[in-house]
This record gives sequence, C-alpha cells and structure tokens, in this order.
Amino acid sequence: MKNGECKGCSATVRLSQEEIDEIFGQTLKVKNIKLATQEEYNRRLEICKKCQYLDYGTTCRLCGCLVQVKAKLAGARCPYPYQPKW
Repeated sequence: MKNGECKGCSATVRLSQEEIDEIFGQTLKVKNIKLATQEEYNRRLEICKKCQYLDYGTTCRLCGCLVQVKAKLAGARCPYPYQPKW
C-alpha cells in the first residue's frame, strides 16, 4: 500500500477541504437531506478530531466515511463500537 492510499483500492484517501465541499455539494443537489445545525456539526467534528480511529483528518477507520460529510447529516451516528461518541 502506498502512503495515503486506501488499502481496499487504489484511490487516495487524503482529500482537501475543497474536495470534501464538492462531494458534499453534489450530495445535497441529489436529495433533500436534513442537515445538523452548525453548532451540532462543529461539536461532532471536535469529537472526531480527537478519535483514535480518524485517519488523515478526514476518514473514519470504523465506517470509511468522510467525517466532514457524515457529521453534517442530521440522522447520522458515530460508528464507535458499543457507545457512539455522537
């Protein structure tokens, strides 16, 4: 595995904030998705930033999601085993 590549594929798992914003913007255009408040989003990201399962500052090792996207979705939950952190 090359540094920064997903072990399951050849794509890079390191994304810039601009790339995350683009992915998130495309998702919102497709569906009417209920979003977390800005306060809740910030709270979730702060928890994720301290988590041992966060890789590259963007990727949750437990579920493979981009935390900046998942944390913005109102109905999303942290995948931390046995006791989600948010």
